[in-house]
Amino acid sequence: MATVSSVLLYHLDELLDDEFKRFKWYLTEGKLQGINPIAKSKLENVKQIKVVSLMEEQYGSSDAGKIAVRILREMQQNNLAKKLEENLREAQPAVIQYTSATENMSAVWRWVRSGRQWLWSVLFPPQDQGVMQNISADNSSSVKAPVIKDNTFNGPVTFN
Repeated sequence: MATVSSVLLYHLDELLDDEFKRFKWYLTEGKLQGINPIAKSKLENVKQIKVVSLMEEQYGSSDAGKIAVRILREMQQNNLAKKLEENLREAQPAVIQYTSATENMSAVWRWVRSGRQWLWSVLFPPQDQGVMQNISADNSSSVKAPVIKDNTFNGPVTFN
């Protein structure tokens, strides 16, 4: 699976030299509302790979991608912005987490989107001197679980 950094780099490499200079200008001048500008001295004479690093440093990985899409749209690079947005969706896993607890047991249920596939796992936290178990499955219905033996498990478990 591609990383946010590699996706950003790939799309910034698509810009011509003058377009890339304009992209950096948007970052330095703070032309987009709600973002902190990156110091002009940090962006002067740097290549795309350094710009990606600086953006991730300044804004975090997820926001760096969103900001790049906004800048590309401001530059009227709508096709490139759309491609970047689609590819970022594939690179950033979506996570849904739910914690359930009963009198005798608690568990953390987690669904993670990886590319076009959703993976789920359930984590049984240790209680007293218990052992943490991680059970996961993908959408092909195969379950990956450690062998559980010599344990006491209280509470209902249903796999649909």
